[in-house]
Amino acid sequence: MNITEQNTLDPMNYSLGESSKHFIIHQQDDLFIAHEYLFQTDIPSRFYHHQADTFLFIIRGELYLQQCTQQNSEQETALKQHQGIWLTAQTINSITLLTPAVELCLIRLKNTGQAELNNSFKKVSSGTVESISGRSHIKTWPLWHGEAGQIALELYPPQFKETLYYQKTATQYLLPLTGIAFISNDKKVPKACPRYGKIIAHKEPRAILNPSNESVTVLSVMTTKNTKGRILLLTKPESRTL
Repeated sequence: MNITEQNTLDPMNYSLGESSKHFIIHQQDDLFIAHEYLFQTDIPSRFYHHQADTFLFIIRGELYLQQCTQQNSEQETALKQHQGIWLTAQTINSITLLTPAVELCLIRLKNTGQAELNNSFKKVSSGTVESISGRSHIKTWPLWHGEAGQIALELYPPQFKETLYYQKTATQYLLPLTGIAFISNDKKVPKACPRYGKIIAHKEPRAILNPSNESVTVLSVMTTKNTKGRILLLTKPESRTL
């Protein structure tokens, strides 16, 4: 299944309990994205033991995380909404829900090296990293950056509209966290980004729009890209209305 087909079909899912579910949003060699919707009534706690490094991001709710390494050392922390943390490969991780419901995102990038995950058991958020001016001068909080790609929070101001562009080699995943983000490809009327996010393939034109009077926060995941991987499309697009 290619990326275009994945974006037009509902995500694959399976039950974790009576109400809790696991959704696979995207599954390719360079990027894996899954969502889990967990409820205290049937999944008060859950274990994770991944073969590859996995970034855990809290979309909604709060949970308590305990991690045991192969050297039998133990670490623990509490995670709140819009905070993330690396679950390094082969560690045994136990989460306990602290709110009636938790929605989380699991992210895996290709070949995330241990050297890049030093002090990996450290939660990151917009409150723990310095913001920078990203593309089109949007406010960006880089939660993680390495050879395998990058994970960031992006803040789009009111009435925002950027120039159409594409990524030469990188695949991108966008997930709205607050507000509604619209995506244009200059061929159709801009569409609202789905609640479970959108995968955008390399060389696929895109422009993010925020026509509202409130800022929009988006989780952005990008696979490995060339230094000059972002290509602007200079053809003037037709006027679009939302």
